[in-house]
Amino acid sequence: MKFTLHLLSLLFINLVFSQEIDLKLSIKIESDEKIESVDFRNFRGSILHNFNKSTSLVFQNDLIEEYFFDIKTKDTLFRERVWLDRGNIDINISLKSKSLKIDVIGSEIFNKTVNYKTGYQNLTETNATDEEVTKFLFKELDKNIDNPFSYFIGLNILFKNQSKREVLSQLKDIINLQPESLKSHYTAGLLIKTLKSKLNSGNINLSNFTFFDLENKENRILIDNNEYLLLDFWHTACPPCLKDHIEIKSLITDFKNKKTKIVSLSSDQENRIETWKKYLKSKNLPWTNYIEKKTNSLTDNLEIRIFPTYILLDKNRDIVIYTNSLSEIKTKLEIK
Repeated sequence: MKFTLHLLSLLFINLVFSQEIDLKLSIKIESDEKIESVDFRNFRGSILHNFNKSTSLVFQNDLIEEYFFDIKTKDTLFRERVWLDRGNIDINISLKSKSLKIDVIGSEIFNKTVNYKTGYQNLTETNATDEEVTKFLFKELDKNIDNPFSYFIGLNILFKNQSKREVLSQLKDIINLQPESLKSHYTAGLLIKTLKSKLNSGNINLSNFTFFDLENKENRILIDNNEYLLLDFWHTACPPCLKDHIEIKSLITDFKNKKTKIVSLSSDQENRIETWKKYLKSKNLPWTNYIEKKTNSLTDNLEIRIFPTYILLDKNRDIVIYTNSLSEIKTKLEIK
């Protein structure tokens, strides 16, 4: 897939990100019910303003980032996210018939994110193929290559193409061309580390790692005489992980028939270790469960930051699939 970078614009990112510019917001609210409070905050938690009617805010901010509006009425809490850059920006909030709408004037990044979401939704509604969606995502990445929203788009490319090393390598090459000033943005780490993990883990030497069981005994992972080993990276504060465990339990016979050994590796630590033990005892999961060590953990070694993560290994310990989707594992093993 041919991809054209806006190289000229990248040359100026260092200058843009080094400037501290006031963000001046004029916020107008129209509602058909009484608003008790509005919380406006940024993702990092360094900015927080509370009000209950139209207002103006001025603060110094040197980042393009995502902001949250939490709007509370007597009966309901409404939440909306918006990306904003810097300068003079008008925000119009409309809350009518229990429907929240936010329009922003004067923010280029807001317009780009709206166009992206609209385009992605249109593809979803028309049942576009994965290839068509990926092509759209790379075009949108090109449009946003000079701002941190590019990492949000990059994560979507990654999720859509988890086992396609050629696509992931292309994405990594594009991200690597961005200047360090942009890659230091707080949104970049998850994408960069996950890409590195997926592309650098061809063969996992499990003999280098030990784990604890429910009795605090130290163990190593053996593939035994199985065709496959499925590693399930999770933790107890991960709702999708717990949901997947219910499905895995219902399919345990199918996994055994496919000669697949399952080992779940929890990254719970410190005050959550007891929560992990209680969870396992209450759920009675019929497969091997270990908890990672605090140091030299396989999770950290592979730089896994998204949960659940599933890695399917063959008998040679080569990676067959590296994914966040249990469905992809089922498809590979032909489990319905």
